[in-house]
Parts: sequence; structure tokens; C-alpha cells
Amino acid sequence: MTSIELLSPLVRGLFEFWALMLCLSTIVGTILAIQNKRYVISAFSVILFVPEYLMEQTLFDLSLFEKTGAVSAVTQAVNGLPYWLWLSACIIFTGLSVLLISYNIHYEKTFITPDSIKAYLDQIPCGICCWQDNGRVLFSNVCMNSLCMSLTGEPLLNGNQFRNALTGEMAEVEGKKWRFSYRETVLNGEHLHDLIASDITEEYSKTLALEKDRAELSRITRELRDYSFSIDETVRHQEILEAKVNIHNEMNRLMLSSMAAESEDPEALDNILSLWEQNALLLCREAGEAEENRALSRIESLAEALKIRLIWEQNIPDNLSETQRSLFFSAAQEAVSNASKHAGASELRISFESDGSYIHCSFTNDGKVGNKDIPFSGGLGNLLRLAEKQNAKVSVKSGDNFVLSLSFPIDTLPHL
Repeated sequence: MTSIELLSPLVRGLFEFWALMLCLSTIVGTILAIQNKRYVISAFSVILFVPEYLMEQTLFDLSLFEKTGAVSAVTQAVNGLPYWLWLSACIIFTGLSVLLISYNIHYEKTFITPDSIKAYLDQIPCGICCWQDNGRVLFSNVCMNSLCMSLTGEPLLNGNQFRNALTGEMAEVEGKKWRFSYRETVLNGEHLHDLIASDITEEYSKTLALEKDRAELSRITRELRDYSFSIDETVRHQEILEAKVNIHNEMNRLMLSSMAAESEDPEALDNILSLWEQNALLLCREAGEAEENRALSRIESLAEALKIRLIWEQNIPDNLSETQRSLFFSAAQEAVSNASKHAGASELRISFESDGSYIHCSFTNDGKVGNKDIPFSGGLGNLLRLAEKQNAKVSVKSGDNFVLSLSFPIDTLPHL
């Protein structure tokens, strides 16, 4: 059987080149395995490299020392093997080298490796940098390197120097706003420093626009509030003026009637006196009705603002005094507020009934409070103290609906 040393120099040179390529491919596979931390595969690559290197080295010795006859015994023994064994070995080693490199490439594409992490972090639109206490940079992506070059004019070689070069948490680079976030971490007992740069150009512009709109809204709100106050003041002055005109006209009429009446006619004098009494009562009632209308307006405005529909099942009893009506309106305002704040109600019913001893004013909302004790604190506590001063009673009832009741004793009510 023809051995490898009996072949022509050209054929032996092809085998030598083949063995050299096998050595190089095995070295590449070993490096990839070490980078991917596949140490078992790297050990297998080293074992595979030994026979490939032996084949290449024996062929090199044979071509170099063949004419001088100084070929070593190992070279003579290996090159004395039949050429078909060399061919088989080269084919087998070629297949193993291809499998080794293919496995490493497939592993990089399928599993998370340091190279895949580096490739991913280079593609994200934010800058990342990590360094040790002495400033030695362990990792930095392309974005952070570019930011360092733009801000300092130097490459990112020292993390501490780059962080000290930053004047604040925000910086502008090429028309973009960047925010830098710094933190310290401990990994495997080693103290590390992290710096992350985020592009906040869009958020920054929207924040400026929002602040501008907020300032404009505040200005409009102040103007509307001032305008509302001016309207209320104008209406109040108009009402006062109309009331003064009415009082003046009525007083003039009564004075003229009094002057025209005959002092010797008792019946005429009684009629004039009766007119004075009626006008005095009318003026008092008009003043009370004006105050009552304002209180009703305030309650209805509050209910409208809280999106609560008021339902008056009966009118307010006429025999309630001014102080009792004031207490009723305070209770109504508290009922509206509690219906929205604690019960989430959308409707409030106001009803009145009498049982012979008391007139009961009930405020019933359709909210959900549940069967639980309602403490008399805050607004309810104040309402209870005001009611006790008028010998009135305040009670609450919770369940499917929440009911606030205000009861006035009938024997204390004024009689018309």
C-alpha cells in the first residue's frame, strides 16, 4: 500500500495545506467556545487540535528534511502510514471542525451570550456604561461612546472622568436632550458604577408645552374667577338698589297716606297702622326670601358641580324659622357633599313629613355606603352641634340607601 511519503511533493503539499486549515479552524472553534463559556466544547477542541497539529508538523518535517535524511523517527512512522488513512483522517477531522464551528454559531444565535448582549446593547437608543472604582470601563455601548466624544472630545476610557465631566443630570447633544442616571451596584462582591443616558427630547418638549398651557390655563381661571366675582357683586348691588327703590317708594306712599288721613277718624288711623305693619312684615319676608333664594342657589350649584340630581318631593315648610331654615340649608349642603364624596351618588331626594311632634327633613341618596356605623365627625359633627343648640335631632341610616334626617320639634316652631 502506497504511503504518504511515496506520493509526489505536490500531493503531500495538498495534504499539508489541508492539515494546516484544520488546525486553524479548530483554533477558531476553540476561541468561539471560550467566548461563549462552553468550556467542555473548548476542551474537546483542544483534544481535536493535537492530532491535526501532529499531521501538519510531520508533513512539514518530511518536506524540509527529506533530502538531508535528518527526519525524526516519529515523522518516519507517521508518514509511513498508507495515504488512505491520511485521507480518512483529514475527512473525519474536517467534519468535526465543521460541526464545531457550526455548533458555536448556532449557540450564539439561539442562546444569550456576551457577544449577543453586546450586539443588542449597541442597537438600543440609549447609552450604557459600567466601570470599576478605579475608572476602568468594563462595558460601554456605541451610543455612550458617541455621547462621550461629543461632550468631552475624547474617547470613553475612564468612567470616573466622564462622569465628572458631566455638569448635571441633563445635557444637550446635537439638538437632543439627554438625561444621565447614575447608580452604584455590587456584583459578586465587586463595587461597580453604572451610567445610563436616555433620550428625552420628545418628553422635554412636551413638558415645556404642558407648562406653557398650564400657565395659560391658570391665567384664564383667574380671569374667570375675577369675572364671576364681578358679576356677583354687580348683581348684589343691583338687588340692593332695587330694594332701596322699593322701600323708598313704599315709605313715601305710607307717609303720604298717613299725612292725608284724618286724625279724628279712628278707622282710617287703624287702616294706616295696619298698612305699616303689613309693609314691615313684607320687607322682612322679602329679605328672608332673598337670603333663602341665595342659599338654594348655592346648594343647587354645588349639586350641579358634583353631578348630583336634586329631587324636591315637598316644599320647605313655611313654619320653619329663619335659624331653622339656615340649619336646614347647612344640612342640605352637607348631604350633597357626603353623597358625592362617600357614597358616589348621582341622585339626592329631599322630603318632609310630620308625625305630630316633629317635622322630619330627610335627605336620601342612591349611593352605596353599606351597613356600617357612620361617625359624627367633620361636617356631620358640626351639624350635630348646631342642631343641639336648637333642640333639633340629627340621625343617619345606612343600607341600600344613605339617609340623613334632621328633625325639628313642633312646639318650638313659630305659628303663623
